[in-house]
Amino acid sequence: METTSAISMTLCLLINTIFLSSFACAYHLKVPEAAVFEKEKIYEDSKLVNANDYFASSALNPNQFKPLANNDGIYASVVDARTIPAINTIGITIIRSIYEPLALVPLHSHPQFSELMTVLEGSLYVGFLVPNSSNLNAGDVFVFPQGHIHFQYNVGNTSATLIQAFNGANYISAIVPSSIFASDPPISDDYLAKDFKLDKMVIEDLRKKFS
Repeated sequence: METTSAISMTLCLLINTIFLSSFACAYHLKVPEAAVFEKEKIYEDSKLVNANDYFASSALNPNQFKPLANNDGIYASVVDARTIPAINTIGITIIRSIYEPLALVPLHSHPQFSELMTVLEGSLYVGFLVPNSSNLNAGDVFVFPQGHIHFQYNVGNTSATLIQAFNGANYISAIVPSSIFASDPPISDDYLAKDFKLDKMVIEDLRKKFS
């Protein structure tokens, strides 16, 4: 009973945190109070908006999954402002994805948004840069605070299905390996070799892999 209460309180705190942080809008564009966002454009006349701007049929069904760019073995369906234009005024993104065995998302962060994740099927090894990481099983929930570098990895023998929620209309990911080895302008090979204590040949090879 105590464990159940603790879990319930933790989930309430996580949900409240996401709810409250949603008011910290990521937009920097000043628009009239009466303006309406539709398909990432601003319209003064609300008559231009219709019911389809608030609805997307079967948007999270598995048949809508597409390969996630630069992440082999991960397929996802994203509901954001490009899918439902009305999300532009709400500030939320939902992703349903499936991770094949051994599929992973490299170290990354979301500079503007926090992320809440729950596993529907299978298990997932997740964490951010703190001493302890966690294995998520079906029904478990994990939150990644805004800007924290984190990862996801399916260490199981079966596929894992999960739902991710962001408190922003269009989430952005900053992939750490690409940011380091494929930056423009590039970071000095001398610096990277000394920083990571690697030979320059290894640095050159890493550049080829992430460019």
